[in-house]
Amino acid sequence: MSAMEIFLADFETGKQEGRYIAGELPSLPFKSGQFDIALSSHFLFLYSAHLSAEFHLQALQEMLRVAREVRVFPLLALDSTPSPHLDFVSKHLENHGFGVEVKRVPYEFQRGGNEMLAIKPVYNPVFERDCAKAHSSSI
Repeated sequence: MSAMEIFLADFETGKQEGRYIAGELPSLPFKSGQFDIALSSHFLFLYSAHLSAEFHLQALQEMLRVAREVRVFPLLALDSTPSPHLDFVSKHLENHGFGVEVKRVPYEFQRGGNEMLAIKPVYNPVFERDCAKAHSSSI
């Protein structure tokens, strides 16, 4: 509650100073790699009954485009059941070079909602080496 109160107290000033920028998933108004971390709190997965698995995947891919790490909390739908989209997006992202981890958190705003999803690119030295070789041979 204190985090929400701090945000609400700062919101108007922050908007005027350009610290809050309106955007809408699955297309964000930021450059690739602009941020270290992107957070989705009480949106993705929570509205699983209203937003498709494909929307969730596109939104996460867009967040990963603009940030090096993405975190999503909570992983439950509005009815407090596990999101039916979590497995689909996790497998897809893992198959495309991302590390996907469900982490327990020490807080719970929704009964049973004490886990977050953390997503980061997986560093692959063989892939990086092959890319560097391909780049140097094409110069």
